[in-house]
Amino acid sequence: MDEVEGDPLAVSDQAGTIVRVDAGRTGLVWAVDASGRLRQVTLGPGGTGRSPDVPVHLYPLAYPTFGEEPLREPALRVTHADGVTSTRLRVTSVTSAPVDGHARCGDLVHRVALVDRAAPLGVDLVVRTWPCHDLLEQWVEVRNAGDGAVQLHAAAAFAPTFAGSDPHLTHWGGGWAAEWTETTERLSPGTKVVASAGGVRPSLHRAPVVHLAPDGRASETEGSVAAVAVAWGGDVRFDAEVALHGQQRLVVGHQHVGAERRLDPGGSFESPHVLWTWSDAGTGPASRSLQRFVREEVVRDGARPRAVVANTWEAVGFALHPDRLATQIDRAAEIGAELFLLDDGWFGVDHPRDDDTTGLGDWEVDRRKLPDGLGPLVDRTLAAGMRFGLWVEPEMVNPASRLYAEHPDWVIGEPGRDRRTERSQLVLDLCRPEVRRFVVDTVGRILTEHPGISYLKWDANRDLTEPGSSAVPADRQSHLAVDRVRATWAVMAEIAERHPDVELMLCASGGGRSDPGTLRWFHELWTSDDTDPVDRVRIQWGASHLLPANVLGAHVTRWGQRPLAFACAVAMSGRFGFDLDLDALSPDDLALCRRATDDYSAIRDLVQQGDHHRLVSPVGSDRCAVGYTDPRTGDGVVFLFRLAEGADGDEPEPPPVRVPWLDPHGDRAAIDRTPGGDHAALTVTGGRVAWPTGPAPCATVLHIPAVAPDR
Repeated sequence: MDEVEGDPLAVSDQAGTIVRVDAGRTGLVWAVDASGRLRQVTLGPGGTGRSPDVPVHLYPLAYPTFGEEPLREPALRVTHADGVTSTRLRVTSVTSAPVDGHARCGDLVHRVALVDRAAPLGVDLVVRTWPCHDLLEQWVEVRNAGDGAVQLHAAAAFAPTFAGSDPHLTHWGGGWAAEWTETTERLSPGTKVVASAGGVRPSLHRAPVVHLAPDGRASETEGSVAAVAVAWGGDVRFDAEVALHGQQRLVVGHQHVGAERRLDPGGSFESPHVLWTWSDAGTGPASRSLQRFVREEVVRDGARPRAVVANTWEAVGFALHPDRLATQIDRAAEIGAELFLLDDGWFGVDHPRDDDTTGLGDWEVDRRKLPDGLGPLVDRTLAAGMRFGLWVEPEMVNPASRLYAEHPDWVIGEPGRDRRTERSQLVLDLCRPEVRRFVVDTVGRILTEHPGISYLKWDANRDLTEPGSSAVPADRQSHLAVDRVRATWAVMAEIAERHPDVELMLCASGGGRSDPGTLRWFHELWTSDDTDPVDRVRIQWGASHLLPANVLGAHVTRWGQRPLAFACAVAMSGRFGFDLDLDALSPDDLALCRRATDDYSAIRDLVQQGDHHRLVSPVGSDRCAVGYTDPRTGDGVVFLFRLAEGADGDEPEPPPVRVPWLDPHGDRAAIDRTPGGDHAALTVTGGRVAWPTGPAPCATVLHIPAVAPDR
């Protein structure tokens, strides 16, 4: 036992304490050794009843610190007031208590309080159980109880150890229009760092979720895997370590590089929260746990059906005209849309918004384009039986704007340095109270002046450069990386609270904000600006590893010049909508869109609320199959996509797709709801469905009710 002479906690009164954290399929056991250190005994399913079977001090540390294990990645790194850089934590108390007001499935909060062996630094490891979702939520709280300042360099939220012989890490990212591109790689000794960047649109570059399969690559239905997501609106970081002796560890939290914090006496820091779940039956159960959690505990009104949206961007761009918009409204109603969304270009007076270089910040209607304002468009939309939505980008400003001319100091920037623009815009400094008030009041004014607006698309199209704030002291500018996220969240929270009946879509150059932290104030997100349906099959497949279909905006467009029926089928597998020049559609195409909307209404609840099953992966393949089922009723729907022809044009036909919730020995009646199809009644035999035939790309949408359809 490597006790420290003179350490008051060398023999801890917590020694022998065992902490059992149980969330159904997911759990962990910690134990306190004789010197007060916290050790991880086990992790994963079925382990919470386990007791240490070797001396406790032989188990790995539950939360490694800098200087404690010099050959391992630290979760915590601090420079204490006396200049000491190492930290050694001892347990002082362990508590477990029900969650106030939220104990419907036995939710508990476990808190393990630790202190440094010598410095007045407190660190609490906090775990909340979500047994309804087989999921744990973890975070760390650090407190400076001393008289001098402490420099906090890194404080990860989650740092478990895994046992296994063949670790594989899966992560997603790829930049604008390539979000959720999947990478799976075998880990070798050392540390693999997966981190996002940019600060405002981090999910464009790296999604806030990874899968670690410690014992070999997991499939959808086989293998052990931990799915870990960070609920944070800024940059995130995953350190996947394989030590020299083969032990695996994930160190997870916000990106700490460039985000160091000074904790003054009495100061504290709460890390972003991490969500994780375990599966011994492949990635499917892990994904479904995260999806259900996001749908039921994160997004607003998660059980409410999402509307079929008709957006104007691909139809008119910035070239708004009342007559043309009126025609788009009429056509949207004709094809069954339920919400008409007016996108960019509606504002700007001194600097009209004729392109993306001017007008941001000046949120007044451009009367050159809309002489009578938004009112007639809102009224026409409501009279057509639809709701009205509007695009905003409230966190940004163009230098060519009245707002910037009046308040050039309201933007993120560093003194004495040039201000670089991206997309001809700058980021408003929401760390300043007056800027937060401006954004909240501006959104409130728009909604008050136009009470018929019940939906906002909230965009953000620029990353941080020259990351400085006049609201942050000069000696702690690195606080901006965290403080800006929290200030942005404060604005979002106030707007959501003030306007509870207004739905909010989260957008950031597409899917640049896809984290379950920011989604708390939103109803859905824009999955990607890439709406080529062939690409979208792969993007939506990747996003499903964290997000349920009811939050994934999926629109029918002309991107890629794919067949319209195929584009409709792909969009129907998410939150369905249109982004087309509806006035340019032929009568046949209008009829096809109307039929797709009707068919979507028949399967909407299954897609948006059902359990999601990934059946055939499009990663490295030209085919994809996904399904949704209601486990209470047995209703289901299967989407099958052929994305391209074989290389020689004469590919062998693969076997039919096995549908896991169907009886492999029975028959089920089904309805073909493929857009443009004949909607024939079919029979599914042996729980298998055939691939679509005909020139690729093509699709089949097969609705399989629990009760045979009455036709």
